[in-house]
Amino acid sequence: MAEGARVGVLVPNLFLRVGVDAAVQGSGGQVVGLAEPASAAAAGCAIVIADLEALGSDPAAAIRAIVATGATVLAFGPHVQGERLAAARAAGAVAFPRSVFLQRLPELLAAVLGPAREG
Repeated sequence: MAEGARVGVLVPNLFLRVGVDAAVQGSGGQVVGLAEPASAAAAGCAIVIADLEALGSDPAAAIRAIVATGATVLAFGPHVQGERLAAARAAGAVAFPRSVFLQRLPELLAAVLGPAREG
């Protein structure tokens, strides 16, 4: 596992953010709060978790910019925004509807970071 890999989190909704932060920490990652997508590269994030609604009017462009830095993007959005989710996938993100994403986040992080170490 990448010991203490920096995981950028761009999730402004604090209710969702608590669960995301817990999953990152449980996977052995280090949470790095991001105010905007462009700050991911400067923060040295290997992974960026983003709410599509926080990526501005053109989330696909923001995702492409993050992916270009070499970071993996894990994104989520409302299930009713299927076109936006599809555009995020086409831009290089692993993207799911919010409910599915939150359920699968530990599994997604394990796939990217490796399994968390015991004790």
